[in-house]
Amino acid sequence: MSVETRTNKHIRATWDRFNGSGQMSTVTIDEVKNFAEQCGLVIESVEEVEFGSNPRIKAIQLKTDLGTALYPRKKLNEIEIYNHNIEPNQNYANFWKSVDWFSPPYITNGAISDAINNAGINAREHSHWNKRGLQSRFEPHLSSIYTLGNIIPITVQTLTESEAISKHLPIIKESILAFYSGMKVVAVAALIPIIEDILGSIIGEDSSGLDIMTKVNKSIDLACDGVTKLHINHSDWIPPEYIENSVLKVMNTRIFTLETIRYWLLNSFYEKTDNYDKHSGFNRHFFAHAKSDIWQNEHNFFRAMGLIQALAFIECFAVAESKVSIFPPEPDERAESFRLEVFACMNTQLFKKRILNQLQIDNNLPFNPTASDDGWLLRASKLSEKMNLEIIPNLRDKGWLCHSFTDPVKEGEYITVKASKGDREIKISLLYTCATGNDIYKELDKSCDFILYQGAYYHQESYAFGVMASVLPLNAWITPD
Repeated sequence: MSVETRTNKHIRATWDRFNGSGQMSTVTIDEVKNFAEQCGLVIESVEEVEFGSNPRIKAIQLKTDLGTALYPRKKLNEIEIYNHNIEPNQNYANFWKSVDWFSPPYITNGAISDAINNAGINAREHSHWNKRGLQSRFEPHLSSIYTLGNIIPITVQTLTESEAISKHLPIIKESILAFYSGMKVVAVAALIPIIEDILGSIIGEDSSGLDIMTKVNKSIDLACDGVTKLHINHSDWIPPEYIENSVLKVMNTRIFTLETIRYWLLNSFYEKTDNYDKHSGFNRHFFAHAKSDIWQNEHNFFRAMGLIQALAFIECFAVAESKVSIFPPEPDERAESFRLEVFACMNTQLFKKRILNQLQIDNNLPFNPTASDDGWLLRASKLSEKMNLEIIPNLRDKGWLCHSFTDPVKEGEYITVKASKGDREIKISLLYTCATGNDIYKELDKSCDFILYQGAYYHQESYAFGVMASVLPLNAWITPD
């Protein structure tokens, strides 16, 4: 700590005097004061205090003209809660490693537990699972951790106070709007490059010339030092075993969170491509060198937002006099304004998809896939809608009993149903568009009596040649008696 070597010698001697003889749990503050004065220390005060987080530990605080010392009343092996928590704490840290994430700051324990439970994962028994299986199971539930109720106020209120992040707010907000406008991969791509600059800004002027792993370690070391100062009431000296990293990870949830962030940054986000084996693909090098598109995963938007929030948490403790709060804010008018903007993007995107979809059907135009959306989900829902609201009701009204329903088939983009009436049975398929490959027509021709398609007649003979089944637009089909 910051006490001079000479002073530290006397402070340590006072600790050794009572700790070595097993008297720390019973020694009086007067006895400590008298012995310290005999060692030549100038005493300003001696008092009973508590320090730490989980649990609070009783101690004697000795304040001298050259520094303040804490003498814990109990040895580490005598602190029951600490010893009881060592194994569960390590298991929980391993859980976060297994799901390829970190303990999220700004999120309540209840929200984290709900997300884990909804994923069908027992965090205590995670070791029984295959890691990639755990990661794929956990990943879809990131959106229930980083909800809009979390993302919006932290972005426009908390991050505004960050010296390291506020300069990137325009791109962060634009990425959020892009994501909820349907451009999901673009949103992720815009956020990844700013991470390294934020880490460098947290460290300050000394960051120039440092490699990225050093930047990660240095920024989190600074944050851990800041948390440790709070943990020991800003004292200058405490027996070093009480502030070892392995001890603080158990006793202080902030240190635990910081260390899970460190591990993830070093072993996942900045892991070398040759060693990277995670499910998400959220890796800086895969993105930067374009060696693979595995990072183009829409769930990585929530990872990116969570990572930026984690960097704000780091800054809070690493940067002197940081204005960043470690607590989630109550939404204000800035949050409400941005929320309306996000919802406007979502609603506009929905209308755009529906209108564009109908125009493409009516004009037999192809869908233009993007990295974020191949359009299949919307086309599949359209096929199901037409089947359920038009074909099946028409068959039912003519006395046909429908059965053998299928889900929409992506390869060929069609849906089928069978119908029986007396000793007769027919099979109907519905194509998304007339402009479907001849191989699909011929495959359906093997089992279907009617091959229908959405939209207008469009060069049908060019696509359905050599087909014996009845082929025609859905709007022109007359249900058989």
